[in-house]
Amino acid sequence: MVSVNLPTLSLAAFAILAVFAVIYGRQWRREPKRNEFLLFAAASGLAAVGALLSAFAGGDFGFFSIALAQALMLSGAALVWQGMRAFDDRRLDLKFAAAGPVAFLLLMASAPLLQVDVNARFLFAVLVGALYTGLAGWELAVSEKEEQLENRTMVYRWFGTLSVALLLSGCIAAVWPLSAETLSPSSAPLWLTLVVLALLAHAVIAPMSIFLLLRDRLLVQHRWAAATDTLTGLANRATFLDLLQTLSMKIRGEGAFLYVDVDHVKRINDRFGHSNGDHVLKTCAELIARELPEHALLGRLAGAEFAAYVPFCKVEEAESLGNIIRESVAEQLFFLGDELVEVTVSVGVAHGAMQVTADELLKRADAALHTAKVRGRNSVVVWGEAETVSFA
Repeated sequence: MVSVNLPTLSLAAFAILAVFAVIYGRQWRREPKRNEFLLFAAASGLAAVGALLSAFAGGDFGFFSIALAQALMLSGAALVWQGMRAFDDRRLDLKFAAAGPVAFLLLMASAPLLQVDVNARFLFAVLVGALYTGLAGWELAVSEKEEQLENRTMVYRWFGTLSVALLLSGCIAAVWPLSAETLSPSSAPLWLTLVVLALLAHAVIAPMSIFLLLRDRLLVQHRWAAATDTLTGLANRATFLDLLQTLSMKIRGEGAFLYVDVDHVKRINDRFGHSNGDHVLKTCAELIARELPEHALLGRLAGAEFAAYVPFCKVEEAESLGNIIRESVAEQLFFLGDELVEVTVSVGVAHGAMQVTADELLKRADAALHTAKVRGRNSVVVWGEAETVSFA
């Protein structure tokens, strides 16, 4: 029969969990606003102490050994659940997280049945543990549509599997009751051995999987930062041009390109400071995005220049969109310092069918924008065949 040495496994779990408690604790000190690091550090620390107490607990019931050890490990499971909520920016529910471990500890101290019946203690512990483990997996699963991380599915499936395994072990214990004698390595049933090994695996997999999730999000944030403009949150020049090339090839139909330039931004920067100039650019970006269709591609190409590509848009509709954007900016109230400042934009519009490349569309819109500036700005110009594109 396969047997395990419970104290040895408990010490191994203690060592692993203690290391992760230190890792997450140090990370929280670097980023004190990230509550998930604090919660994961506390969860690993409490579970580590619980595993250490379990290693030195005797076979008989002892409140300050077995009961406290199990309560600490359940607290760790509850805090992992809360850490998952913090990870996905949900409101914490520390009262419910504390309810299970506290109820377990109080009943262990006051209920004679739990003190004398190892089977009752086991059933109660696995039910509470399965609840919090399942909730941790559920938190990750419900956010998968909002944020797809490489390891998210694997992690919530693991937590869900362990939760089901704990519930199943409780059902088995109800049919095949435990006793003080069955807890010894020589007489432990096979199913209990498997449960213990699964819990040891969880002590390794749970903190490691959380670490992988944090790494996945960091990679996504770095990719996002590299692809977007930091001021406006729009696609930056390189990303916009790449997406434009891909989208124009996939659409293979009529599309319009709008090139928008905020007039006289340098004057605003020189007179009111760059912070106010940034405020103007950010507000204009929001106004442009608000007026465009949802399926439009929008990016910031340079300091005061924004570009939009609208698939399946006729030239008349594109010109109308340009005027809507121009009027929306002109009607916006900009208070810079103590003054009310008028801000305008110039818009160049180009239109092309499937034979017109994305690069050619950009050049045509740039030529139209140049014409709008030459004519006095605060206007919309549609590119015509007679116009040059040499300055694009």
